[in-house]
Amino acid sequence: MITPVEVLGKELKRGFGYKAVEVDEFLEDLAKDYEKIYKENNELKEKATAQAENLNHYRAIEESLKKALVLAEQTSKETIENAGKAAKNIEKEARIKAEDMIQKARQEADQIRSSAKEDFEEEKNRHMAEMENYKKLIHKLESDYCSYKAKMKQIIGAQMEILDNPVYELEFEVEAKEEAAAAKADDMEVNETEGEQEEENGECEGES
Repeated sequence: MITPVEVLGKELKRGFGYKAVEVDEFLEDLAKDYEKIYKENNELKEKATAQAENLNHYRAIEESLKKALVLAEQTSKETIENAGKAAKNIEKEARIKAEDMIQKARQEADQIRSSAKEDFEEEKNRHMAEMENYKKLIHKLESDYCSYKAKMKQIIGAQMEILDNPVYELEFEVEAKEEAAAAKADDMEVNETEGEQEEENGECEGES
């Protein structure tokens, strides 16, 4: 089962808007949870139907007893009286049991419906809360992306203004010329040093 913590902790890739694949997978998980609720609700309905079938069974028994009374009346008065008394007793007991079963079945059915409704509402509210948290997360990511994009535009715009500034270009040219002059001076010093070294080597050879 998905929890709000898992929704808030879910990491989405940065991009333009949300990732459709990740949202689809999340909705599939929600669909599975709702499917589980529907199955449980159907099971409760089937249980209530079974209770109703039990009631029909007792009503069928009552109907059979009534038919037995009619048959007893056709046989003989004594049989009718005896059967009538027995039937009345049986009918009374059956009615009491049937009414008791009906009452219990109704109470149980009401409890099942009430419990199923409460469970469904609880699950629905929980999933709605999860969806709301997910929407807030998406909104936050989009807001963070927009803020980051705006900051990058400001930085890039400021850099472009600096590059387009003639003063910056002039400073860049001056620095380039100074570096070139320094490099040329270094080359001259190296050449002078090499010349002096050659002269010293020549003197050493003359002395030997």
